[in-house]
Amino acid sequence: MASGTKYRPYLDGLRTVAVYLVVAFHSGLSHFRGGFVGVDMFFVLSGYLVTRILVGDLTAHGRIDWRRFYSRRVRRILPAAFVVLIVTALVYNSVATPLETLDAVGGFRAAYFYVANWFFLRQATDYFAANVNSNPVLHFWSLAVEEQFYLLWPMVLGGLYFASKRAGDRRWAVIRVVVVVAAVASAVEALHFGATNVDRAYYGTDTRAYQLLAGAALALTPQLFRLGAAARRRAPLVAAVALGALLLLGTDAFGLGPISRGVVVTIATSVLIVALENARRGWARRSLSLRPVTYLGRISYGTYLWHWPVIVLLAHGSNRSPVELFVLACPLATGLAALSFRLIEHPLRASPVLDRYKGLVIAVGFSTSILVGALVVPPILDGGRSQVSALVASSGSHSGVQLLDWRVARTDKPAFPDCVDVSVDHCTVVRGHGADIVLMGDSVAIAWIPTLTAIAQRFSMTLSIVVSEACPWQRGLTYTNSSPHCRADQDDWYHRIIPQLHPDIVVVADRALDDPVFDVHASTPEHYTNRSGYERAIADVTTHSIDQLSASGRKVVLFEPTPLAAVSANPLSCLSAGTPAAKCAFTANREATPYEHFLRTIAERPDVYSVDLDHVMCPRLPRCDAVVNNVIALRDWDHMTGTYARTLADTVFATLRRDHVL
Repeated sequence: MASGTKYRPYLDGLRTVAVYLVVAFHSGLSHFRGGFVGVDMFFVLSGYLVTRILVGDLTAHGRIDWRRFYSRRVRRILPAAFVVLIVTALVYNSVATPLETLDAVGGFRAAYFYVANWFFLRQATDYFAANVNSNPVLHFWSLAVEEQFYLLWPMVLGGLYFASKRAGDRRWAVIRVVVVVAAVASAVEALHFGATNVDRAYYGTDTRAYQLLAGAALALTPQLFRLGAAARRRAPLVAAVALGALLLLGTDAFGLGPISRGVVVTIATSVLIVALENARRGWARRSLSLRPVTYLGRISYGTYLWHWPVIVLLAHGSNRSPVELFVLACPLATGLAALSFRLIEHPLRASPVLDRYKGLVIAVGFSTSILVGALVVPPILDGGRSQVSALVASSGSHSGVQLLDWRVARTDKPAFPDCVDVSVDHCTVVRGHGADIVLMGDSVAIAWIPTLTAIAQRFSMTLSIVVSEACPWQRGLTYTNSSPHCRADQDDWYHRIIPQLHPDIVVVADRALDDPVFDVHASTPEHYTNRSGYERAIADVTTHSIDQLSASGRKVVLFEPTPLAAVSANPLSCLSAGTPAAKCAFTANREATPYEHFLRTIAERPDVYSVDLDHVMCPRLPRCDAVVNNVIALRDWDHMTGTYARTLADTVFATLRRDHVL
């Protein structure tokens, strides 16, 4: 098997297309909602080009030059990334609040340790991490996937080459079949998770491997690049169509989800590479080979590194439009990338001195990355500011209870039992002689645990907790970031736990399902295609769930969604900056949402109650204070602190008595 090494300018041109699609997407341009496919294109290209290098080693020498390969990867990737991470940490520390910088530390550390994709996956599936998208190093998740591939793939390919020795002349065919099967398995896994947990499918190395392996399969199939004369004549047209399809897939022209879109983009990119390699002319090859286009492709790595920190910093504390962000981010990121390429990347990659010290380059590169991530970046982002507490003044007091330290408030969330697939006795947290109450729902319900616990203890009630983060109480309803186990948990709640607990009252709570910040998926016979269909689907699932919960004469109490701060106006972040509490309040929307109207309508049924707790959470509604009676109210933009929830017990109890629930 031969492997050519000559320069192919049109592949750099393809990098240019990919990186600016990503910039358009991250800028928020509405017509480029599919621009994230640029990352998919990068993965296919990386798999193709890296495997060509490895195949060249194997065909020429029968082995992979490990030190040469890894030292080149270190010199290509790490120095530029180091500079971006350090500069970003310094600049972000100067503009962000202490809470924002403290929240960002983990992402920086994960970026240095090459596990950013798994870190941000954990953050994304944590229902409380609503600010993950403002992390200035979020884009390092894709670099982590590539780094993990670069680390493992040479070993895997080398192992396959050795293991297939007995296949003789069919050795490469055997390797190719194994790689294709692995790619298909990864794609199937991605599509499976895409239906239950999009974040898992999007960030996972295993669910992204098919794109890298697709490129690898191309490199392992050189006959694709030596097609007959008839195929070569059609190659320019195929290349133009494939390139046009990729550009369209980067827009909002198609209604595909991110995972299915990624599969289509992988196929289109593979077809485009084959067509470009076979074409001798044509619009696509000529356009992608233009000198300015290829130059932008050569510095595309730096552009990708710089563009997201630039966008985050430009958008921080401002209301810039997506167009303005894109217009500013493109030249800034490109200019920084050009400087990085000229001063850092190219000199280090071309250095003949470093060629002589391959092992030392690898050791220094990886050890420096780990040490900087562990010891240097955290102090930069802290800078002593995280010691500042929210020493704020607030009128009144509440039985001596006080919470004024934002760092304590940040982690002040209730513990809760997990009684799925175990004895229902594990669900009960308070036992009394009065009414039996069950609290069900997601993280919003979890926030009410201290309130109901205090009520149950005070009035000798029995309280059981049936909750799961990012898992709604409505059976068949999930969020985009719900756990893959959410629906199985819901089945256990409805089939086993509730019937065995046999409560008198079931209290349910969730967020505003018509809030555009979160995507909700309802499993109903009729798929919704517009806003009215969406609301109908939510209503159907909610009604069916209430029918099941109210069986046997149980009361069902619907805690209506409480006011939300804007994600960009987190009151706790405001307090962490030392801002007076009065300036950290937010104004609630006093108009009931369609979802709240629906809850109130269904509460007209016997033994179903819809309880409006807006005045409880925000005593001075529509003003929602950041600090109430010397207690910080919210630990993020929409979840109460556990301490504040406990202080609301008397008011909530009085409200439930007033509404004849108790």
